[in-house]
Amino acid sequence: MIMEKTNKALNQTVERLEPEVFPLSEWLTAHPEVGGEEKESSAYIARFLEKRGYTVEMDYCGLSYAFRACKPSDKPRIAVMCEYDALPEIGHACGHSLSCGVSVLAALAVSECFADLPCEIDLIGTPGEETIGGKVILSQRGGFDGYQYAIMGHIGSENVPQWRILACNDLYITITGKGTHASATPWEGHSALNAAQLFMHGIDLQRVHYKPFMQMHGIIEEGGVTPGIIPDRVVLNYYPRAASVKDLETLREEALRLLKGVTYATRTEYTVEQRFDTFAELHYGETAVHTLMEIFEDLHMEAHEAVYPGGSSDAGNVDLVVPTFHLGIKGTDTFVDIHTVEFERLMYGDRARQTLRDGAKVIANFIWQTLYRPGLMEQIIQDWKAYRDIE
Repeated sequence: MIMEKTNKALNQTVERLEPEVFPLSEWLTAHPEVGGEEKESSAYIARFLEKRGYTVEMDYCGLSYAFRACKPSDKPRIAVMCEYDALPEIGHACGHSLSCGVSVLAALAVSECFADLPCEIDLIGTPGEETIGGKVILSQRGGFDGYQYAIMGHIGSENVPQWRILACNDLYITITGKGTHASATPWEGHSALNAAQLFMHGIDLQRVHYKPFMQMHGIIEEGGVTPGIIPDRVVLNYYPRAASVKDLETLREEALRLLKGVTYATRTEYTVEQRFDTFAELHYGETAVHTLMEIFEDLHMEAHEAVYPGGSSDAGNVDLVVPTFHLGIKGTDTFVDIHTVEFERLMYGDRARQTLRDGAKVIANFIWQTLYRPGLMEQIIQDWKAYRDIE
């Protein structure tokens, strides 16, 4: 028997449950909390889920404001991830209040529609996407161990089956020289700013040799005190990015080799810190992407594959542990940049409700497909294992 691309009963369940879930998103939108401070948000979501039969573990894996919502069972499990941190001053302008609702609605719909589920659908609350990278911490602490896969959607201006995101970390560089009066005794000084300029120029010259999608962008955070003094301290803040963690390490090594050379040449010294955890890339699994594109098409939602990678996300670190899917869900009628006041306004009203239904239908039907379409889950996991070089 040929399986349908989407399940009519499941779509109807999403439609029926949406009025129950949208107030959750509305509340989060109206009560924004920035990353690391999601105390009320996580508690509100937990109460919502407990009323619907979930057992909720707060501060999951020892991470403040993370949670795991599940139902007692010995069945295999799928993780549906929830984000709920906001941005300073402009609130939920990254759409997390609505994407959290998408995750909750999808999980509720699948669980209610099918009495014989071969897997349990857990909800994992992941705080601090905009700040600490909560998924990195949860992944490191075993928060996704044992799951079949993890999935979520992110609200934007287009439907995308899987974002192509880059591996990323940071280089926080302090260059120390010898300060002197720039006019009276410049020969006594060793300019930290000269070393910084050479480093930055060297980075620009190295770009011609970068592999595709290697990036290096940064700023001067401290560049001296006054023009009349040879700078004895300069601070640079750089973000290297690459198509994989392996390429990222190569890029860092090249930058550090350059830094060693320019500081030797200018008789200065340097220190380097990595202040944030490395964000890994997401595996772009063709089997899963093809399945999701079929679902978008069957739901009459225009979608396209991400052609080029760009940006980074802590979701990539979950993909180091289990296959992970980070969809784009269209929440606009025309293009609107995220992280803007205009985008935050799209978290309200009928357009937001449509986004909630659309995103939940896509995720719910993908879960349904992986559970009931013979061989699909196994192929997705096999694709991921081959990419991650896991036996």
